[in-house]
Amino acid sequence: MAESETPVSLLTGLNRLAYNLWWAWNPAAQDLFEAIDRRLWKEAERNPVVFLKRLSREALIEAVSNEEVMAFYRRVITGFDAYCNPKDTWFSEIYPKCGNILVAYFSAEFGLHEAIPVYSGGLGILAGDHCKAASDLGLPFVAVGLLYRQGYFSQQVNKKGEQEAIYKNYDFTDMPVKPVKNLAGNDITISVDLAGRSCYARVWKVDVGRIPLFLLDSDIEENSPADRRLTCNLYGGDSEVRVSQEILLGIGGVKALEAVGIRPNVWHMNEGHSVFLGLERVIRLTREEGLKFAEALEAVKSNTIFTTHTPVPAGNDAFSLILIEKYFKKYLEKSAVKPHEFMQIGLRPMGGGSDLFSLTILAFHFSAQCNGVSKLHGYVSRTIWNDVWHGVPLGEIPIGHITNGVHTMTWIDPAIWGLFDKYLEAGWRCRFLDSKIWEKVFDIPDEELWNVRKELKERLFKALQHILSIQNQRNTSSSRKTKGTDIVLNPGALTIGFARRFATYKRATIIFRDLNRLKKILNNKERPVQIIFAGKAHPADIPGQAFIKEIYEISQMKDFAGKVVMIEGYDMHLARHLVAGVDIWLNTPRRPYEASGTSGQKAGINGAINFSVLDGWWVEGFNGKNGWAIGSENNHESEETQDNRDSEDIYEKLEKEIIPLYYNRNERGIPEGWMKVVKESIRTTTPEFSTERMVKDYTHIMYVPAFERGARLREENFAKSRSLAEWKAWLKRNWEYIKIVSIERGENVSDEEGNILQDFEIIITIDMGPISPADVTVEICKGVMDKSGQFKSMGMAPMRRLGEIWEGFYSYVAVVTPEEREGYGFFFHVVPTHPDLGNKYELGLIRTTYVEAEGLV
Repeated sequence: MAESETPVSLLTGLNRLAYNLWWAWNPAAQDLFEAIDRRLWKEAERNPVVFLKRLSREALIEAVSNEEVMAFYRRVITGFDAYCNPKDTWFSEIYPKCGNILVAYFSAEFGLHEAIPVYSGGLGILAGDHCKAASDLGLPFVAVGLLYRQGYFSQQVNKKGEQEAIYKNYDFTDMPVKPVKNLAGNDITISVDLAGRSCYARVWKVDVGRIPLFLLDSDIEENSPADRRLTCNLYGGDSEVRVSQEILLGIGGVKALEAVGIRPNVWHMNEGHSVFLGLERVIRLTREEGLKFAEALEAVKSNTIFTTHTPVPAGNDAFSLILIEKYFKKYLEKSAVKPHEFMQIGLRPMGGGSDLFSLTILAFHFSAQCNGVSKLHGYVSRTIWNDVWHGVPLGEIPIGHITNGVHTMTWIDPAIWGLFDKYLEAGWRCRFLDSKIWEKVFDIPDEELWNVRKELKERLFKALQHILSIQNQRNTSSSRKTKGTDIVLNPGALTIGFARRFATYKRATIIFRDLNRLKKILNNKERPVQIIFAGKAHPADIPGQAFIKEIYEISQMKDFAGKVVMIEGYDMHLARHLVAGVDIWLNTPRRPYEASGTSGQKAGINGAINFSVLDGWWVEGFNGKNGWAIGSENNHESEETQDNRDSEDIYEKLEKEIIPLYYNRNERGIPEGWMKVVKESIRTTTPEFSTERMVKDYTHIMYVPAFERGARLREENFAKSRSLAEWKAWLKRNWEYIKIVSIERGENVSDEEGNILQDFEIIITIDMGPISPADVTVEICKGVMDKSGQFKSMGMAPMRRLGEIWEGFYSYVAVVTPEEREGYGFFFHVVPTHPDLGNKYELGLIRTTYVEAEGLV
């Protein structure tokens, strides 16, 4: 023992660890707490703050006197300090000139660890993983959210199979969060205007590795009982509660960052819940810099990013105009922003069939860059929101995509990475994106990987039996036992896992469409199969809760008891066991409603095999060798047809491919064919679907360009913001004068030797009216118009200006190659261009026309 090491110094060091979520993705830190008191660590439910609150002085003294424990402690603390104080990071090496960047990331929920239960599902888990990856990469980054007194809800399933939502008040002193203090030692609080009244919130801080997460809590004495309850539940309450929470998150979040002395220069909205941060920033610029609304909007838009996560209407908040007026009238009266200026950017253009104020549309208008969370989701989002950019071709609507990933070190099981340490190249943990590293997965002996996979399944079953025991004891009277009380899962059976939110579009019950057929599959004595279900339905989602009840009722039937189980209380701890322990990860969303889905990525990196509808990330992840696809990428004439075809495909692939492959063993009892798929799953999923790749994509594509564009628009007292707003207004007033006058086929072109080619020129003449050709780009888009009227683009290219043929009339030329395809033709676009635009379609202005190739003369 070192002379300086005492129980007090040990406790100080352990407190440093406990209050930084670094421990959540570093198992050595968790093992350290367990080594000090194994029983207490389990009782504290792996929460180091609770652990230290309950740790006895005797246990501390014993730990200090145990050289093995203290050596372990020194290794962990040294690693922690080295992580928090690096000499350089990925970001500092790649972007040495962007040292002043600071990204502020706003989200309604964060799934960092079950010790901070302020998450409900995939959105929150993604946000937590985003923060961890930003920390790992050294990205200058701060996050903002809300601290919910009761979190989402705790789930119980009663003996009728009904979900019961249990709400309990959490003690924040049991969480790795601390209130932020000012120099006088007092809690920092902020206030927001809610329909003319002031609502106050305390600011808390969570350290997530190298980055801070600030959470707002309205449960303080200064507020009325109703306002104290605003941060009671995640996604709870009526429309007034929701809009109040979103005002607190967006407007209050901006004020909180100012109060703690943080001034971001890039703003990222993870979904539309925080969108009112844009309004607060606009109002501040009108007040502090004297900008007009349109000018301030340009400055705010320039460095704001919006990520949309759901194509499901319920996931896109929209409120009545009466409600918006109620909550923003007084707030706007104190500013130079006119109510109609604000209201019009939250409505669908040209009426759009709705008089609701859409937070998603508002977010589009506050952001220069917008993205979906998978390639397919980007396409679906462009389809859903196409009328926001009226007239812009579907493929050109400015919603891109950055496919979600998972924080590998959070979700990969230590038993799996033990194999990686043994067989992969040294330093693999710092080289997730190096695909060559992951080729080495095939060097892991089948038997070793198979044994680890069996160990993970046994550990999962041990955890599940504990949950089932509690669940059954609660649902069983003392006088008799119910069916299922003695459920024992079979560690030798092919085990399918389905765990996620029980939203109806996820079709949790589709595998039960033919119970007789499924019964035969599950009850084959030679090749048994079992299915584990877990997940919560929103308390207001009655159809989703009906799915849970249906599954529970089936699990109680004689032919399915012990073969189908519904596990209550799904959280991050259970999720880690499930994604590592099952053999097959089943995912059955109604295509194309799965924006991304990341649970399958978590399963894949652990060697569980995905069996999924081709939706979300799996469209990009599936290669034909790393799992199985359900259904096809084709559209269906009805949901009933889609369900029938998908369920048939599930049964067919289980019976003819999946089950036979799993049970085809060699002389040592190893399913060699199965292990090839397991290894291919790990090889393909790990490098491509990590949050390291994802956050690097955000940095390259979104953050750094936003930082640079925002800086330009703020130069010289926002001169470029002012001129850009003026230019946009002038262009909108004069756009009607632009007309495409003629389109003609020109000469065939020659090569360098003078030979006449098939390629030919197309010449377009445009009446610009008072608009300068410097203010527009003329483009040609070639493609095929199918019989349904859908144009499939084959590429867009700018046309070359030939010159002014008479006053205000300009000709442009492009060279094209003839195609023999039916419906082959060309779209011609005239769109605004300006060096400070975030994208060329953000004005929603376009003049376009289409001609078939055969019609050119």
